[in-house]
Amino acid sequence: MSKFGLEAHTGLFWKILAGCFFLMTFGQVGQLAYCWLMTGAVMWAVLTSSFVGLGEDDTVAIIATIYGLRAIPFMYKRILTIAATYPLALTFKFAKRILPKYSIDEDKFFDCDGCSEEVAKRRKASLEELSAKWKKKYPKCKEFSLELKKMISDLRFTSARCFPAFNAVVQKYLDPSMALERTEGVDVVDFDGNSSMDISGSYGVNVCGYEKYKDFMEEGWKVAKKQGLFLGSLDNTVLDNIARLRKISGHEEVSFHMSGTEAVMCAVRVARFNTNKPLVVTFGGAYHGWWDGMQPVAGNERMPEDVLCLKDMSNLSLKVIETRASEISAVLINALQCFHLNQSPPSDPVLSSNNRKVGPTPGYKEWLHKLAETCKRVGVCLIFDEVYTGFRLHPRGAQGAYDVKADIVVYGKTLGGGLPIGVVCGPKNLMARGDAKKAARINYVIGTFAGHPFVMAAMNQFLKWLDTPETLKSYDTMHENIDNFISKANATFKEKGYPLKLTNWFSVWSMLYMTPGRFHWLFQYFLKDAGVNLSWVGTGRLLFSLEWKKADYDRLLDRLLVACEQMQKGGWWEEPKANIQTKLAGEIGTAVFKNLLGITS
Repeated sequence: MSKFGLEAHTGLFWKILAGCFFLMTFGQVGQLAYCWLMTGAVMWAVLTSSFVGLGEDDTVAIIATIYGLRAIPFMYKRILTIAATYPLALTFKFAKRILPKYSIDEDKFFDCDGCSEEVAKRRKASLEELSAKWKKKYPKCKEFSLELKKMISDLRFTSARCFPAFNAVVQKYLDPSMALERTEGVDVVDFDGNSSMDISGSYGVNVCGYEKYKDFMEEGWKVAKKQGLFLGSLDNTVLDNIARLRKISGHEEVSFHMSGTEAVMCAVRVARFNTNKPLVVTFGGAYHGWWDGMQPVAGNERMPEDVLCLKDMSNLSLKVIETRASEISAVLINALQCFHLNQSPPSDPVLSSNNRKVGPTPGYKEWLHKLAETCKRVGVCLIFDEVYTGFRLHPRGAQGAYDVKADIVVYGKTLGGGLPIGVVCGPKNLMARGDAKKAARINYVIGTFAGHPFVMAAMNQFLKWLDTPETLKSYDTMHENIDNFISKANATFKEKGYPLKLTNWFSVWSMLYMTPGRFHWLFQYFLKDAGVNLSWVGTGRLLFSLEWKKADYDRLLDRLLVACEQMQKGGWWEEPKANIQTKLAGEIGTAVFKNLLGITS
């Protein structure tokens, strides 16, 4: 018999209990679910004991009320987080199971946009002509590539440089792989003796210019060779590097690693350890290395549950950081997202039409200041991932370019003076590897080759070069040259009627296609033929270095125009007659249907 007369509502209270338990543990069935079950079991045991003496009906009502009251703030946080979450982070786990891989057959390849028979014939002739030309132009490169593809999965992956449905046909005709013989200024020379202007930037490493890195490595080796491979000890070169990095970063402690990914891993681990909080915030589309612990969307089979991937430049995201500050150890930001806000890095393999959206985002500096103020106010560590942006935007990276002080800064790529490197800079309280009060609580972050003598010596050459008036002035000169090049190129494209536009963010730039079309990704192949070297992302992300002179920019524009002419001549930029989105929906829908039925052809 109920003391409170609630036996008539026991069924309702059971439903409330079940509903609260589901809502508070959905997607987190594990430690949280066990915690709530154990809490409920303990309350049940206490309330129904002879000491308290409540009946089962009253106990259910009390536990349901407690759960309900606890669920209100919990559900507020959860709903707020979902509203602020980057949409792809919510849908990708389902999309990756549904989206099929399919190929467009060669007989449908050339007229897949509904073009006329005449245009389709022009396209086929253009591709056959380019293929025949490349067989004569790149025989050694092709042979080398074929052998390496048998042994290196990375090369097989990066050889697929167009929208996936077209890969099978394109790879039959063209192999874009390059085997490098040497670098000469802003040019790279392949095994076959072909010289190409490099705008790949070696994945972000090349800030100074290839000739400079040769100097850094050569001078560094003169210092390091007497030490050889001896590891684990410091010397004056390392101490000088630390002093210079403290000045650049504005922080008192430095940790050395062997790559940018390793440095990000270190920064995240020390932030979690020293704040004793589990969650880390990233923003939609940002890349922080290949570690699966910080890849919450595409490219990762394991979706990390301790990462919140939020919308960039969103007040809702700031509200989540404020509301969940007791759980969030750090916010990890890559300022490169200013160039493609809330989108993955631009690349030709995702170029289904003229759907690329890139360019500097207005108000980004103000957003970073607002984010930094929010993090400081609520006690969340702000980490700047400067692996890509460090020393490219400004001698002090994004911190210098946007006048923002981060709590921890991560560097990599170019800092090594041409050798592999990762560096983390931060204050003592966030860089500690051990708990001052608990002997067994240790954060083991270390690496065998951290502080390698040759790497430290090459880095020292880079840092000394960076700290000269001539270098500081060269940044201004480069930015002026780039602005002039972009303006001149865009005016020329418009005058000649080419559907192409360039946009840049400091020395990072990209190509926009101004009209719909299914073959914009092919432009990178004609660029290669014209003597321009790109990375596997094609025309999505391109880079200039401080080594480029005005004459180099003029030479590049000439080659861009040659490639444009070939695209136009081959009919690849003819206006589509069919609706591209409708065609895509039909192709994907058919492929999904075939997958469901197990049809392989």
